[in-house]
Amino acid sequence: MRLVPPLLRRPRAALAAAAVALVAAVAAALLFNGGPAAATWKTLSGTPTCDCVVKDSGSGKYRAVFGYVSNASANGTIAAGDNNRLTLDGGTMSTDAKVTTVFQPGTHKASFTTGWVTKETSVTWKVGGKEVTANWKRPTCGNDVSLPAGGNGFGPILAFLAAGVVAVAVTVWRKRRGARVS
Repeated sequence: MRLVPPLLRRPRAALAAAAVALVAAVAAALLFNGGPAAATWKTLSGTPTCDCVVKDSGSGKYRAVFGYVSNASANGTIAAGDNNRLTLDGGTMSTDAKVTTVFQPGTHKASFTTGWVTKETSVTWKVGGKEVTANWKRPTCGNDVSLPAGGNGFGPILAFLAAGVVAVAVTVWRKRRGARVS
């Protein structure tokens, strides 16, 4: 009695299975290996900042650009929630911003931005017992501020997984095509 399934006794099927296993292993390593755990803080060892805003004068809306200065010697986290949140006062009552939750030592401009809010709205970032407020009157961001990219960080992982699926599909297609030609 053989322990290897009949399908995997064929070289191409075994190669496809190995490719799938490799893709799964690498994806798991990327997803679940975040490195050493960061400290969890209740207070921010530093200061939240809002150096500038991005204005759209035509629509009368702006995006607040927040950053921070951390005096800590190691990374720390403050989970989004009561101790790390945005509050809005005035025109717009909601924004699609996701606050920074991991704080690395040093100065970090443009850690995150809010969605578009009306110029009557004040946006306050309350984090670790400290706060900073943005409004239409803040200076406009210049070329020295690089705005954070959109997305949730899973783009490279999804691309890698898609490449693995395509590789397996091509292998299976070639196998079936070869069976028809023979």
